[in-house]
Amino acid sequence: MIELGLIPLLILIGTGWFGWASYRRAAQAERALTEVNAENRALMHEVRSLERAVAAAEQGLRTLSSHPSVPRDVAVTADLTLADVRRLVERKELGD
Repeated sequence: MIELGLIPLLILIGTGWFGWASYRRAAQAERALTEVNAENRALMHEVRSLERAVAAAEQGLRTLSSHPSVPRDVAVTADLTLADVRRLVERKELGD
């Protein structure tokens, strides 16, 4: 008779433990996902800021290179686009 009551009790305890462990893992995963989403938002904000800064710099360089008082060699150097800079960096054409 004790065995008949012990087996369901052990099953109930095991089920409860499994449920609690699953809940803890799910809560932990949710916290981790929240942190990742916050980091992603912060990185995207930083990327947008950098894109705006690059666009402003490119506009400034275009303005500089088109100004009549700027010597031709400076104007050509200032006329580099972001794609040119990326190409130079990827090929490591720039000195360290």
